[in-house]
Parts: sequence; structure tokens; C-alpha cells
Amino acid sequence: MRRVTIYGIALAVAVVAVVVGVDLLTQTDEERIERMLDEMRSAASAGRSDRLAAQLDLDGEGFEVAIGRNREHFGADDVEALEEYLADGLAWLGDASLRLEGTTVQVSGERAHAYFRVVLLRRDAADQSVPIDLTLRRAGDEWRVTRFRALSTAGQRSARR
Repeated sequence: MRRVTIYGIALAVAVVAVVVGVDLLTQTDEERIERMLDEMRSAASAGRSDRLAAQLDLDGEGFEVAIGRNREHFGADDVEALEEYLADGLAWLGDASLRLEGTTVQVSGERAHAYFRVVLLRRDAADQSVPIDLTLRRAGDEWRVTRFRALSTAGQRSARR
């Protein structure tokens, strides 16, 4: 009887370990999107427009950028124009470092939205904060950004108050 109890406990521990291991290895869509946002922040900080462009959805309806009233649209044939557009934006950032704050991800089937604030940290100027709304589309096991929208640039503030 004692041997059966020991084997039962060992089996229960093994089952729990497998379940916990599978849960740790399985990423949710929200976690994938948050990881992608961090990769995009890292690429922007490094000035890598090519790494940013790789996260964007140029297939289907294409990729849209909306900043205030200005809108740009890029399709599969516009890769060079998109990379130039991104490079210009990254040049404007200069040596500022970027931080994402208040990230919220909402997934609904094959579409998702990510809302967050990008905080630009500059040595010689006040920090700037811009709320962003990204629309994403599932592409296999990955997500691609279909729209980047800066919600307001008038709400700039110092993030170090």
C-alpha cells in the first residue's frame, strides 16, 4: 500500500510539472503582441527601419500611418517608400530613448488592438509622451501591424514629474 501511495504521489507531481511546463511554454496572443511591441521599441531605439518594416502588414489592405490629420498608406509595392518614411521618423528621434507605458492589448479573433504611451526620453529636453493605437492582424502564428495611429500629440508632458 505504501508503494502505491509513493507511486501515486510521484505520478501526481509529474502531471503537475508537465501541465505547468506546457503553460510556461505556451504564449498567449497578448504575450506575443507585447513581445512584438518590445521588439519594435528596440528596433526604433536602434534606428533600424528594416526591423520595424518587418513587423508591418503590407499584404492585403496594406499598412496605414495616421498622425493627427496626416495619413500615409503603404502597400506591398511600397517597401522602399515605407523604409524611407520610417528612417525619416527614426532620424527625428535622434538619440532619445523610448519607453512604453500602460500597454493594453485586446484580441478579438484574427484582429487585435494595442494601446500604449510612447515616452521619448531626451537628455536636453522635457520628456514627451504620445498615446498610440495599433491595429494588428494575425498572420499564421504571428501578428502584423496594419495601422499605427498617434491619438494626440497635444498631450505632451514631462514623464519625470
